[in-house]
Amino acid sequence: MFLKLTDFNSLLFPYNVNRGDFMSVTGERLRALREERGMSQEAVAEALGISRTAYNKYENGAIKPVRKLEELSVLFGVSADYILGQEDELAGMLARADQHMEHQVKKYIRLSDGGRKIVDITLDAVYAKEKKLSDESIVNK
Repeated sequence: MFLKLTDFNSLLFPYNVNRGDFMSVTGERLRALREERGMSQEAVAEALGISRTAYNKYENGAIKPVRKLEELSVLFGVSADYILGQEDELAGMLARADQHMEHQVKKYIRLSDGGRKIVDITLDAVYAKEKKLSDESIVNK
């Protein structure tokens, strides 16, 4: 059995490049990453050594950031896969986690089994309480 070229492409790219989904996700993520850092398009373009117009085309999906993908990854502190939409949102968030969170995770890893169990129970309880409050506020709106 042979795969049609279109079937093969769908295996390689989770988004339909012909419809523009791939570029849409890439552009949306670039814009979100830039805005999270309070950067202007001009500032990002300057860091990449390109014009603001060229960077704008990345965010608008007019062109792919192929030649600048590695630099964008370093600049924003995320993987190229995240920028391209091939890595999920949670993984991207974890990649962007601040140093405090990284420090906390390292401490958690160094805890004994009993210590991790206490942290897990506490975290689960706080999460459940906040989720309940969040759910109640949605219902009361």
